[in-house]
Amino acid sequence: MSHMEGKTAVILGGTGGIGSAVTRRLAAAGCKVISASVDAEEKRSALEAETGAICAYLDVRDREAVVSMLRPLAPDYLVLAHGALGRTGTLFDQPAESARRLVDVNILGVQNCLEAVVPAMIARNDGHVVMIGSVALYPSVGQPIYSATKAAVHSMARNLRMELFPHRVRVTEIRPGRVSSGMHAEMFEGGYEEAKRRLYDPVHCLTPDEIAEGIIWALSKPAHLCVAELEILATEHVIGGVRYNGI
Repeated sequence: MSHMEGKTAVILGGTGGIGSAVTRRLAAAGCKVISASVDAEEKRSALEAETGAICAYLDVRDREAVVSMLRPLAPDYLVLAHGALGRTGTLFDQPAESARRLVDVNILGVQNCLEAVVPAMIARNDGHVVMIGSVALYPSVGQPIYSATKAAVHSMARNLRMELFPHRVRVTEIRPGRVSSGMHAEMFEGGYEEAKRRLYDPVHCLTPDEIAEGIIWALSKPAHLCVAELEILATEHVIGGVRYNGI
C-alpha cells in the first residue's frame, strides 16, 4: 500500500465503528486523514490522539458546512461511512421525524459530500469514492426506511460511476451484512443490551475492522482497477433464505 502514503482521505462517520476502523488503517498507511462525525468531542479527541488524524465535528445534513469544510481539502479518498438506522418497526408505523432523519443523513448527506468533493476529483482525473451501502437493501424486515435509503445508496453508487466515465475516478459500494458496531441500538431506542441480545448474540456478526479491511483492499488497488461492488457477509448470514415454521 506504499502508493497510499501521502494521500488525503476524508472519512464521514469517521469516529463510528466502521469509520474509526478505516481511520486507523489509513492513518497507519501514511495518509493524511480527516475524520468527521457528529460524535462527542471526547470520542473525537481520543481517536485523534490515537491515530494522528484530524477528527472534526461535521453534520452531513448541513450542506453549507459540508461544502465549506470538504471542498478546500480536495481529498484523494472519500469514505462515506456515516449513517442512521432508525427505530425498528413496519413501514406504516414509522415516526415522521425518524423517517426524515434517515433520508437526510443516508441519502441527502451522501449527496452533500459528493457535491463538495467529486468536482475536484474530476478536475485532476483521479480519486476514489467509497459508499457504505447495506445488504438491508434487499429489503430487511424491521428496518423499512433504512432499507429504502440503502437501496438509494446502491442506485447512487451505480449512477455516480456512470456519470464519472470516462474520468479515472473510481466508485466502490461496500455492502456489509450485520456488523457489531453498536449502531443497532438505534432500533431499540438506544438500548445496546437489547440490540446485543436480539441481533449480536444469536449470530456470529462481522466486526467493524473486518469491513474496514475490505475498504482498504478496494482503495489499495491500482488506478486502472475499480472494485465497483463488494458484499461482505458472515458465513451464516445468507440473503433470500426462506424458513417455514421455524425450520
